[in-house]
Amino acid sequence: MEVRRAASLALGMVVAPGRTLDRIAGAPALGAAALAVVSTALLWSALCVALWSGGHSPSRALVPIAPQGYYLAQALWLVPAVVVGWAIVGGTCHGLARRLGGSGTLRSTLACAGFAYAVPLACLLVVPDLVAYLLFGFGALGKVVRVSGLLLVGAEWALCARAVMAAHGLAPARAVPIALLGLVAQAVVIGPILR
Repeated sequence: MEVRRAASLALGMVVAPGRTLDRIAGAPALGAAALAVVSTALLWSALCVALWSGGHSPSRALVPIAPQGYYLAQALWLVPAVVVGWAIVGGTCHGLARRLGGSGTLRSTLACAGFAYAVPLACLLVVPDLVAYLLFGFGALGKVVRVSGLLLVGAEWALCARAVMAAHGLAPARAVPIALLGLVAQAVVIGPILR
């Protein structure tokens, strides 16, 4: 049941994100949001395993791991890292929204933030990278991420702002900077270990 709900809400985030976030805020689907986040992280882990098994390594990384094993190691820590990232985005947005007059609950904020965080990550970064790698090889990833990375940042910012609006009833003038701070906070914490 929860898998079906998560899939339905994820599809809703693609075709009608505002209405979907309003629906999530009205009936927080925390389990479905967690499933979306973990599924995205598992898909990203699969990409990392494919890169590792292909003998690839990143050109540079902040984590002191031998380059030939980096993608395998990243595959192992992606699920907890992405879950922590979601918790930071949702928690930061909730705390700031409440201080600025928001009326939402933490459960509602986390549910909305989970889909606003996971769906663009899957659709704009992980899937395009996986397709580019499978069709064109490792060399295509750098070219793809230059575009997909920018699209991801914009989409996550817009959707996280809309999530704050849905969960807390705040105006865009307050929700947009709150979402930016939530995303920056998670990037500071988990960004250095992701490639």
